[in-house]
Amino acid sequence: MARFFWTVLILAALCIGGYFYWAVRGLPSVSAIIREGVNPSKWTQVFGRGNVPILSYGKYFHKEVSLTQISPHLTDALLATEDRRFYSHFGVDVISIGRAIFMDLAQRKFVEGGSTLTQQLARNVFLSNEKSIKRKVQEAFLAVKLEQTLSKKKILELYLNNIYFGEGAYGIHAASEIYFNKPPANLTIPEAALLAGLPQAPSRYDPFLNPTAAVKRRNEVLANLLEIGKINREELVRLQKSALTLNPLGQQISTANRAPFFNQFVMTQVRQLFNQDEQAFWQSGMKVYTTLDVQAQALASKAVKSQSLIYGRAGRGQQAALVSIEASTGAILAYVGGKDFGVSQFDRVNSAVRSPGSLFKIFTYTTAIEKGYLPNRVYLDEPIQAGDWRPRNFDGRYHGYMTIAQALIHSNNIVAIKVMRELTPRSVIETAHRMGLNAQLDDDLTLTLGSSGVTLMDIASAIGVLDNRGILLEPYAIEKIVTSDGTLAYEHYPMTTQVLDRETVDTMLAMMQGVVQNGTARAAAIGRPVAGKTGTSDDHRDSWFVGFTPEIITGVWVGNDDNTSMPGMTGGSLPAAIWAAYMRPYMANRAPQNFDTQFARHFSPQDFISYNLDNLSEYEANNPLAIGARSLPAPTPVSPQLDLDPAVEGPPLTSPEEPFEGEHPAPALEGGHGAGPPVPPVPMGPVAPQAYGPPPRSADPYHRSSYPIPPGDTHQVLQLPPTSPSRNPYAGASRP
Repeated sequence: MARFFWTVLILAALCIGGYFYWAVRGLPSVSAIIREGVNPSKWTQVFGRGNVPILSYGKYFHKEVSLTQISPHLTDALLATEDRRFYSHFGVDVISIGRAIFMDLAQRKFVEGGSTLTQQLARNVFLSNEKSIKRKVQEAFLAVKLEQTLSKKKILELYLNNIYFGEGAYGIHAASEIYFNKPPANLTIPEAALLAGLPQAPSRYDPFLNPTAAVKRRNEVLANLLEIGKINREELVRLQKSALTLNPLGQQISTANRAPFFNQFVMTQVRQLFNQDEQAFWQSGMKVYTTLDVQAQALASKAVKSQSLIYGRAGRGQQAALVSIEASTGAILAYVGGKDFGVSQFDRVNSAVRSPGSLFKIFTYTTAIEKGYLPNRVYLDEPIQAGDWRPRNFDGRYHGYMTIAQALIHSNNIVAIKVMRELTPRSVIETAHRMGLNAQLDDDLTLTLGSSGVTLMDIASAIGVLDNRGILLEPYAIEKIVTSDGTLAYEHYPMTTQVLDRETVDTMLAMMQGVVQNGTARAAAIGRPVAGKTGTSDDHRDSWFVGFTPEIITGVWVGNDDNTSMPGMTGGSLPAAIWAAYMRPYMANRAPQNFDTQFARHFSPQDFISYNLDNLSEYEANNPLAIGARSLPAPTPVSPQLDLDPAVEGPPLTSPEEPFEGEHPAPALEGGHGAGPPVPPVPMGPVAPQAYGPPPRSADPYHRSSYPIPPGDTHQVLQLPPTSPSRNPYAGASRP
């Protein structure tokens, strides 16, 4: 038994020794660090179209200083936070490693490193930031060699001169200049504490981008100074209350960042693609070539800011976003995630999940046209009820008979609901998902009025299928990535899918041009063919316009970060104005192109302004209320009052009582900010409504609102039969 035990022990020792030898062989000599020091020689750059730099950090900010030129407050704060046993360990802290192993085993993943300053220095100088057992072995081996070769003072000096502090700052001299515009010897205790807290997560605690998180982290470091006796309790309280004062020109000297929201989006994709942390990303020396058009980006940013000011929306939480995509390729040309990245880094293009309002009607009518409906198909705009839900038009009125084409350009709610009722919500959900809308969608009639949340990127790219002859192209930002040695590491290859037939696409294009010419988006007219659709959600919480020329599709969202109401704001007002302010100059040097609608199905411009009861929906024809109405003189359609271009008609309307575009208020949802007050959901029948699609990007629930018929309204209310996912009562009806 004893022989067996010793045999196993010897074999285990040999295996461990062999693994250790394999892990550390080929490592560089630490003597080079004594002779040459460390100076970052590679840095990652991001380029837009035409190889124009849009994001780069310069290596020339690196400058070595001696330990005597660094404030002792900084070394105290650093050691109190990163390595309290620095002067007693031999390069590896056994106690910290034991604690880290326990945490890693408990979480079943690498969650705590346990690295000393010497290990961090070894990793930053010689190794990558890969999380693996091999790298930890190499790190420990090199740390011990550094401790045997260099003094503690020299190790600390090298660490401070080469650690990454964010904002392109390698070393304490660059960090002091960028963040506080002073040499490191003059750092105060709060400033030293802030810098000492940065190496753990430079982006997360970046005081320029996340001042709240930066101050919280600074105060944690100050508390560490109290624990090691460098400050007393009274000083801690006073220092934690001190204001954060930064170098106002810090970001300008550290980086060229022409499209911060877009670059944030690109950096996230690259780091996920190569499994890198921030420091490894910037030190990799990669060249990232993107789709961004610098001219488009500048015009888009200007349009968002200038038009928001014109409409009196200068507040921090009063936000807007824009994304512009090349229709034929899916390339992202402009990407504005908010009015000011320096104030708020929340990306409202790709992260905010909001109610699209009547913008979603595009998918309802696309489904209808695909299933054989004609633009001149007639419905009666009248009071209707589904269970306890009594939807109304945005202007609170009913407009009699109208065609699908007329209902689309005036964004009529009743007709859209009736059309979805015939089609079934599930068929519309299938169309939306097929067109590339990545969202969880509710299987009930409120869907056509925007009851399910979407992102601006998703809905703009999905509607873009109509601008690309029915072909789905995923939007993309990165063309290619080249490593520091010139190797092509990644290249984009488009994958196309035909998801709609040309007859459906061309018919929708013909109708959607009417939205801009004569409908709710007249403010988006720019003197060339444009198609699009507006959207406004519950209580004016979200306003949208997604419009396109034959070449480019651009989506605009306007809303408040706290999900509050914007009285009088609709998709045809500020969103359409932002769209026009961007698209008009960007397209100015291009000859106008007409939409190719040669396959449009039996469409006539008269369908926007008149109707023929011979084209009445078969469902309407069998409706007793509609039959009774047919025996009377045909009512004259009354068009809702439209949104007007404020530049032509005067200042923006702000009164919530003013009638705007034909929208039905639909529930609102916003990623990270919560939904409105809960209202019981609308009962839709014996089968509970279901949701289909990918999980939402926000867990915030939706709640639907009901709008009763006003007192004194003598209209007869049409009772809609319940929706059942397994049964469509009108499925057997003939289609024209």
